[in-house]
Amino acid sequence: MERRRFLQSLAALGSVPLLSACARALGVPLAALAPSDRAAATGHDAEGVWHEGAAFARWAPSPHNIQPWRLRVVSATTCELLYDPARLLPQTDPTSAFTMMGLAMFVEYLSIAVGTRGYAVHADYVQAPLDYTVAQPTRFAMLSLVPARNTEVFERNLLLERQTSRLPYDGTAVDDSSIQALAELSRQYRHTFTASSDEELVHAMLDLNRFTLFRDLDDAADRTELRRWIRTTDDEAATKKDGLWSHCLRFPGWLLKAFFDEHEKWSHGWRARMCGNMLVRGMRGTRTVAWWSGPFAGPTDWINAGTLLGRSWLELTRRGVQMHPFGSVITNPDAHAKLIARVGAPAPDEHLWLLVRMGRSDAPPRSYRVDERSIFLDDDTSTER
Repeated sequence: MERRRFLQSLAALGSVPLLSACARALGVPLAALAPSDRAAATGHDAEGVWHEGAAFARWAPSPHNIQPWRLRVVSATTCELLYDPARLLPQTDPTSAFTMMGLAMFVEYLSIAVGTRGYAVHADYVQAPLDYTVAQPTRFAMLSLVPARNTEVFERNLLLERQTSRLPYDGTAVDDSSIQALAELSRQYRHTFTASSDEELVHAMLDLNRFTLFRDLDDAADRTELRRWIRTTDDEAATKKDGLWSHCLRFPGWLLKAFFDEHEKWSHGWRARMCGNMLVRGMRGTRTVAWWSGPFAGPTDWINAGTLLGRSWLELTRRGVQMHPFGSVITNPDAHAKLIARVGAPAPDEHLWLLVRMGRSDAPPRSYRVDERSIFLDDDTSTER
């Protein structure tokens, strides 16, 4: 009991990387340590339901860990979900498709999180791309608490356990039952999930990701936008609690900083080869790659795909399978064309919208998240479309 209390005090401070390490050392499950946040109840959120849900939902994934979500409680059962214009990617996500997917995952995880209170979250989405010209937090959806139907298959502790693993995998292919589970889930959302453990294809996809990642960073505008989200020291990561931490990327902080800040020096020759080799070594043991395809033409499709991805990730987490998305292969037109040429084109009016590697690994380093209380807005600065 004393061990659990000690770790709960760390959880209250938001020290998740330290918490994760201590939990493993003391044999206490991390999933049991999230604060209930009922004490955070304020104003319209008299019962603390929205705050409690956000304490779990904030662990949702987002592109480059930008965490664009903000909440404004309207009443005990109504809350406004907004996106923060300071946390967007106009250069590398020009359509806002992938940022919208992250917001949809946040909504889905929020709904799962409040299930223990007998609620689910219904979202009335603004069916439009994100507006990159706004200066204030802007509405993405109106959220309502509705009675839960008691049909949810995911325990909310999975929200804490879900991570991106950039570690080496254990060299085994993902089991058929896990692949079939994701295929069935995808069909429910009108998408197709395909996985392959063909050795030649796996190696080709890993190589395509490596080549594309470095090619994208040769573009000054892309590199400048991404640099805002690179955290090269432990102190910077702990202070900002967002972005891509060198510890999680498995690159030395000094090297990551040099690669971005002195890119001309590091984009060719032995330095570039060294970085490429480090990336390849980090993905050793990968035996399975997978991809999703389906409707992906506009906001409604992006929200649906985000909901599917969020639930798929939890299904893998429950089965002890890790996942690592290869976003650059999707967003880079040349790489995407090479991907299609290799695995085949999706059905007409559909899009291959995500490529990942999957497998089992050690517990990966845990990235930070912004404190739950910082997600909430206490004023009326939001705008509607």
